[in-house]
Amino acid sequence: MLLVHPGGPFWAKKDEHAWSIPKGEYEENEDAETVALREFEEELGSPPPAGPRLFFGEFGEPSRKKISAWALEADFDATHVVSNTFELEWPPRSGQVQEFPEVDKAAWWTIDEARTKLHKAQVPLLDALAEALEDGDAERAAARAVAAQRARLAIRAGEHTGPTAHLAPSCVQANLVVLPKAVAPDFVTFAERNPRPCPVVEVIEHGTEAKRSAPGSDLRTDVPRYRLFVDGVHTESATDATAWWRDDLVSVLLGCSFSFEAALMRDGLPVRHIEQSRNVPMYITDRTCEPAGDFAGPLVVSMRPMPTAMVDQVRRITENYPQAHGGPVHVGDPAELGITDLHSPDFGDSVDIGNNEVPMFWACGVTPQLAIANAGPDIAITHEPGHMFITDLAADPESS
Repeated sequence: MLLVHPGGPFWAKKDEHAWSIPKGEYEENEDAETVALREFEEELGSPPPAGPRLFFGEFGEPSRKKISAWALEADFDATHVVSNTFELEWPPRSGQVQEFPEVDKAAWWTIDEARTKLHKAQVPLLDALAEALEDGDAERAAARAVAAQRARLAIRAGEHTGPTAHLAPSCVQANLVVLPKAVAPDFVTFAERNPRPCPVVEVIEHGTEAKRSAPGSDLRTDVPRYRLFVDGVHTESATDATAWWRDDLVSVLLGCSFSFEAALMRDGLPVRHIEQSRNVPMYITDRTCEPAGDFAGPLVVSMRPMPTAMVDQVRRITENYPQAHGGPVHVGDPAELGITDLHSPDFGDSVDIGNNEVPMFWACGVTPQLAIANAGPDIAITHEPGHMFITDLAADPESS
């Protein structure tokens, strides 16, 4: 574990429980991970190594300062530290102001060694790191992040411009909704009131990187195909949204049912649109969502035909994925949802349905696009149905 020793006269002769992870304080309007990356570079003289980062959560006692921490596996030369500095009157009441480095040295320690070096308030980090290494969580998270990053880079380079159902199956895929800051709070409320079609994965209030769910991503380029809405009307589609982006936009990532398809296939269940290399069929229903502000509209569902004898098995599996719309909202007769023709979906492609199969319907993340049409904001950017944003998060809830 890489630790740093604080500079200055107070710490010069202290070693036991004097070391720390590289860190710094952040303001209420700042993102903790962004500050963590900045402070690493300021205290050590170079940016942290590239690679997937594993979020350990918040540590600290109630009513005391909280520490948010991330870990990554990488090589780093701790012998050449060039830290930023601070000024201090020293000796006290001498009138002499001296400059000291915030960090006077850095070193690698084993977890056991770090228990005697690390500031006592940070010792729980060691337990979290040891548990992650023992369980293999860090290795799985790293492998998952690599798969997600490869998929996003292929999309960013224009090498993949189609539906994403088969990409990075271990990762959470997400619907994208981008709105002006003035109306975004109403949309987030709409999502909270309708969690089945709109399970919130992350809200990005500033910038174009999904820092928590997909470090290094760019929301303007990492979706295979985007839609532009002007005053609620879909006016254009493109493989790059950079030209449409504005500084006042807020991005919302919502869970997608593609995230549970790997679990279905592991159990030998058919996922027909993947088998037939098509986009999943999606339908507008006659069920209405609970409105919020000007955001209102009908529920959209995706459909997957399943063998009649396996319906209960499919239901049990998908109910374990609440961030991917959870279990089905309806099984059987599509007319009960107001759907008149399964072979003519409103979005996506028609798929074959066998004689011994029954259609199963899940809430769908295209639902917000109809709510946007009703609300009519001056601009909105979404994904093209079936063309999702791929995060580093674990699709399997047992790996989360």
